[in-house]
Amino acid sequence: MVTVADRKQIARLVLTTHDNKVIEKIKALIFPATKAKESAVKKYNKEINEAVEQIRNGKYFTQEQADSLLAAWEKE
Repeated sequence: MVTVADRKQIARLVLTTHDNKVIEKIKALIFPATKAKESAVKKYNKEINEAVEQIRNGKYFTQEQADSLLAAWEKE
């Protein structure tokens, strides 16, 4: 059974801790959707960074090349 005293003690500990890892763990428990969003954002940012790197390395298609590839795929 969780008592009011337990709740107050937990609140006090959360408010006085300087350990960000503890706060992040509590957030993950309380706000699971936040973790999912953070994961999605990290994945998105990674994909963007990879795409930028490919462009910098010259690994990209012009619009005309992309249209030709699409046309070929549609014929298959």
